[in-house]
Amino acid sequence: MIFLYVPCKDVDEAKKIGRKLIEQKAAGCVNIAPIHSIYREDDKIREVSEASLLIKTIDSKVQQVEDIVRDMHSYAVPCIASFALHRLNREYKDWLVGCVA
Repeated sequence: MIFLYVPCKDVDEAKKIGRKLIEQKAAGCVNIAPIHSIYREDDKIREVSEASLLIKTIDSKVQQVEDIVRDMHSYAVPCIASFALHRLNREYKDWLVGCVA
């Protein structure tokens, strides 16, 4: 299983992207959570409320996820960070693979 972390401008944007990922069978599950971000832009420190996507998928679907996110995301340069798990219970893995097949 691969996790992808994607901050979005708000919950509505995160829901739209998440729903498309599930509809297109690019992901088996998407979690959405509110976050507060602090970052530097144009040499100024900014603070904003955002919503994060935690996308659960498999290796062969990562490019499809990235393509959908880039196409739908409002940021000029969205963060699309992926990380793999070292261990996952077999039942969940079987469920996930069935969702994206």
